[in-house]
Amino acid sequence: MSVEEEKEVLEDMIQKFKKKMDDDESIKKKMEKFQRDILVDFESGNRYNFEVDGHEVSSIEKGSIEDPDITLSSSVETLRDLLDGEIGAMQAYASNKIKVDASLTDMMKFKKLL
Repeated sequence: MSVEEEKEVLEDMIQKFKKKMDDDESIKKKMEKFQRDILVDFESGNRYNFEVDGHEVSSIEKGSIEDPDITLSSSVETLRDLLDGEIGAMQAYASNKIKVDASLTDMMKFKKLL
């Protein structure tokens, strides 16, 4: 996968986050004090990071960050399938297609956004 395809799937993921928060007042309320640095580690070896701060999501930066709160490891294809609803988050996690390194609380909040 190219860097452009990786960034595109990440932009789609962020747009989906924002839409869910805009459409669901309960999710919006739960995310109010949620501030986390997120690292996405693709199988290609490319890494990207962004910050979620309540209802805001920073721009995507290429590269790693020190001590992310949430690390998501996956292939671009799996992340695309998640966003398109072709695979569920728990199914992807159970089959090791996606790995999430985060606290249980963060993992549950993050799952609601996918």
